[in-house]
Amino acid sequence: MSFTILITAMVYFSFIIPEYFLITAADAFRAVFISRSVVLAAMLVLYFKVRRVTRYESLIYWFTGLEIMIAMSFIYISNQIPNPNILIQAFGVMIIILAVFLINNRWLFSIFTALFVSIGYFVFVSVSFTAINRSDFLAAIIHIVIVIVLSSISSYSVNYYKRIQYLHTIELIKMAETDALTGIDNKAKFNQEYARLANSIADTDRNLAVIMFDIDDFKAINDRFGHLIGDQVLQELTGIVRRNLNQSDLFARWGGEEFVIILPDSQREAAMVVAWRLQKIIAEHRFETAGQVTCSFGVAAFKNGDNLDTVLHRVDERLYLAKKLGKNRVE
Repeated sequence: MSFTILITAMVYFSFIIPEYFLITAADAFRAVFISRSVVLAAMLVLYFKVRRVTRYESLIYWFTGLEIMIAMSFIYISNQIPNPNILIQAFGVMIIILAVFLINNRWLFSIFTALFVSIGYFVFVSVSFTAINRSDFLAAIIHIVIVIVLSSISSYSVNYYKRIQYLHTIELIKMAETDALTGIDNKAKFNQEYARLANSIADTDRNLAVIMFDIDDFKAINDRFGHLIGDQVLQELTGIVRRNLNQSDLFARWGGEEFVIILPDSQREAAMVVAWRLQKIIAEHRFETAGQVTCSFGVAAFKNGDNLDTVLHRVDERLYLAKKLGKNRVE
C-alpha cells in the first residue's frame, strides 16, 4: 500500500512538466506548482503514516480526504490552463478515477470520490468553457461514466475475493489453534499465549498461575465404554470447565485427557481456590454415559526467571503428587 501511494505521488507531480509548457503566465504556473506541491506533501505524510500504522481502518478517511484534495486540485489547475481541450481534460479525469480505485479504500468511498471528481469536472466545464462542443462534451461524459462503471465492478470483484481469502485465512488460523474434538485452544495456542503473557509480566509485579489437570482412570473409561464415549466425556468436561472460568482465563487441551489453564493476574493461592472449585463441580456432575468422573489437579505460579518449561515442570510435579495421594484432589 505505501508503495502504491509513493508511485501515485510521483505520477501526480510529474504532470507539472507538461503544465510548464502549457501555462505561459508565471503567476498561474506558480499557483499550479503550489497546488501540486501541497497535494504531494499530503501524499508523503500519508505514505509515512501507512508505514507506521498496523490498523488500516484508521486511515480510511485520510485516503478519502486525499482523493478529494486531488480532485479539487485537478479542477483548479484545469482552470489555469489557457484554451483547455475538453477531451484531454476528460482523459485526466479518467486517470484520477483509475487512481482512486487503485488505492485500497472502502468501495463506497471510492465510488463517492469518483462521482465527486466527475460531477465537479462537468460543472467546471459548464461554467468555464464559453463554447462547448456538444459532441465532445457528450463523449467525455460517456467515457468517464464507462470508466467509473468498469472500475467499480473490477474493484468490487477484487475486494470480494480478498474478503473471501481473508475469511479462509482466519478459518485456517482458527483450525491451527483449536482442538478439533473439544473446540478449546490446543497446545500450540497455549504455548503462544503463555509466551505473550509471560513476556508482559516479566518486568512488572503482575502474577500468573497455571493449572494442569487430567481425568482420573480415563483409560478405564475408554476400555469400558469405548472411545466414542470417551470423546463425549472430554467434550462434556470441557464444557463444564469453560462455563466456570473467567473470560480472561486461557483453557487449552494439552493432549489426550490432560488440560491446562492459565489464570492471568492470579497468585497460586487464588488458583488453588479455582482448582478446588472445578474439582468439586466435576466430581459432583453425572456424565451422560460414563456416570461419575473425577480429575486430579496440579497448580503452580510464575516466578521471576521462569520459562514455559520450568513452570510446566512444577505444575506437572504437583499433578503427579495429586495422583500419588489418591487422585480426585488438588496439589
